[in-house]
Amino acid sequence: MAQSNDRQADYKKLNLTNELTVTQADLPLHCPMNESALWCAHPKVFLAIESSKDGTSRCPYCGTLYRLQK
Repeated sequence: MAQSNDRQADYKKLNLTNELTVTQADLPLHCPMNESALWCAHPKVFLAIESSKDGTSRCPYCGTLYRLQK
């Protein structure tokens, strides 16, 4: 039964937010991040957020917007 509860928790985490703030410690940035549920993951893509003019980058797969904390 614990596995069922884990899956329910993963469903609740999915698409809670489409915008995440990241820090220098998260670089190099990739999506999905390590905390993402494996069952809903897309191929890992690295995002060059540190070279963007506005400190943001959007994942081409899932559309999550990442903001680099200053």
